[in-house]
Amino acid sequence: MDKKKLYGRWYFWEEIVGYPMMLYYWFKGDKIQKMLSERIEKARQKAEQVTLTEKNKNEFLIEYDNLDNFFSFHFKEIDKSRSHNFEDKLKYCLIQYRKESSKHFNSSNMMILQGNFLNGAENTLYLYFVLGKKVRRGIRLSDIVIGEDSSKIFINFLQDKKFIDKNNNLLVDQKSSFIRIHRFLKDHHIINPDFQDTSIIEAMENEYNTNFDKGTFSRAITIKPSDFEENIYKELSKIFDFKY
Repeated sequence: MDKKKLYGRWYFWEEIVGYPMMLYYWFKGDKIQKMLSERIEKARQKAEQVTLTEKNKNEFLIEYDNLDNFFSFHFKEIDKSRSHNFEDKLKYCLIQYRKESSKHFNSSNMMILQGNFLNGAENTLYLYFVLGKKVRRGIRLSDIVIGEDSSKIFINFLQDKKFIDKNNNLLVDQKSSFIRIHRFLKDHHIINPDFQDTSIIEAMENEYNTNFDKGTFSRAITIKPSDFEENIYKELSKIFDFKY
């Protein structure tokens, strides 16, 4: 993160305010680890009051992605690791805090850093707990489709054909033909053929808010398409400009 944005400009009179605050915490015995634990518990309790829905999940994910504070910067980085548990990640963030605090010898910057770290931890972990620690965005159709606007064009097509609603929720009961349409696009390199079926299934589940089990997917692609599907394929070949 931008250190200038974190600390801002330094003014000597801030030292007058900063030192008494540092002494207060020193005499009170509130070490950063203890204060962090209190913020974590506060974030956890606050998160327990939230009911997660598909709609607010995406809103919370956007909030989480947009976090910009000292704690979130380091927590997001270490959270990518699969070899660190939650406690390990907190320890890592504390180490980064101590490294940063050792660089400063004026009280105002120390208090700014401490406030940013603790407030950032509470805000970051609140969203982290609300989202059930699943803060990575799942693969979507736009991630597997070739072409800048291809996914938008395809989504609009599916909405026009009443396969999905305006929120991309699947409307049709028969998933097999829907699966074959996606396989058709993979065979004609609209969906990137380098993606395995498991990745395509994951993208479809995230995009259309429903489940596509691997067995259904495997069986569906072995069945001959119906006349209705053939017409769909012809329309798609015209839209994406390939021969069929």
